[in-house]
Amino acid sequence: MSSTYSSDLRIQLMGTGDQAGTWGATTNNNFQYIFEQAIAGVQTVSVTATPQALTYLNGATSTLSNNQAIAAALILTNGGVNANFTITTPSGSQKIYIIYNNTVYTATIQVTSSSGATIAIPAGVTTTVYTDGTNFYAANTGTVGAYGVNGALTVTGNASVGGTLGVTGNTTLSGTLAVTGTSTMTGAVALNGGGTTTTPSTGDSTTKIATTAFVTTALQAIYPVGAIYMNASSSTNPATVFGFGTWTALAPGQMLLGNGGGYTAGTTGGSATTTISLANLPAHTHSITDPGHHHTMTQLVSGADIGYQSADLTFNTSGTTGTSTTGITATNNTQSGGTAFSNTAMTTLSPYLVVYMWQRTA
Repeated sequence: MSSTYSSDLRIQLMGTGDQAGTWGATTNNNFQYIFEQAIAGVQTVSVTATPQALTYLNGATSTLSNNQAIAAALILTNGGVNANFTITTPSGSQKIYIIYNNTVYTATIQVTSSSGATIAIPAGVTTTVYTDGTNFYAANTGTVGAYGVNGALTVTGNASVGGTLGVTGNTTLSGTLAVTGTSTMTGAVALNGGGTTTTPSTGDSTTKIATTAFVTTALQAIYPVGAIYMNASSSTNPATVFGFGTWTALAPGQMLLGNGGGYTAGTTGGSATTTISLANLPAHTHSITDPGHHHTMTQLVSGADIGYQSADLTFNTSGTTGTSTTGITATNNTQSGGTAFSNTAMTTLSPYLVVYMWQRTA
């Protein structure tokens, strides 16, 4: 009876009474070149074309390169294909593979001459896949219990974790990360897609992640309708900065004044300059006090010396007066200011800092 071959690993199955006296060599080859390769073999496949079929032979062979499809693990290298490529496995062959795409291109693995499902393996990724002889499937699509990543975690699709996610290295996620359990990350987390988490409440002091909705709500509480926003360097509308609300720039040259003291919130008025005239000045008086003075008199008579004395003035024989202090007070009850001050514009600005100001109106 002639030998046959298995459909998955192409093992030579000897018929009854076949290969009398030589079956030992066939069995040894099956174990060494098929069983060992299927369980622990690693082969490098140089990709020179696309699609490129993995080689295989029926029965054992001492030439491993002719049995790429048998190996447990495959390392794909670029042998000249400068684009994304496809590799194929034998039709009808069921097998589990560990594949390392050691190229800078995306590798797609599928069954030869099959329209079944395929698996795309990004550049630089090592993954486990399996085939039922028609379709390819990812070998790991989920995990149960806690999942810890001690190195870097890169997710190009969506990540859904129903338990606890612990990452001690860096995490790069270009899709959506949904964690319904506890998420503990001691490294850096980069989410290029979207991330969902439990939104903390106002006043929550835990380490929950602040979502966009939470931050927006907090900012809206800080800047409700009617609030004023100021910036000393940027003229960007707050609607662009915060992503919410309708904001109107305040009129140029306006200052802010506190409510009360005769002023009502929302009203405007005042001027940077004012005009002064005599009509603006109230009636008032001025007082003048003489600090003291003296007079000099000349003697108008000749002959003997003449002495004269009064209450405010002493005249001695030398003909010269002394000094006497006299207090004089003058009062003017008329308005004063002079025409030089009439209709004159004066600046009334206090020291200031110029800023951009907006008021939220909706």
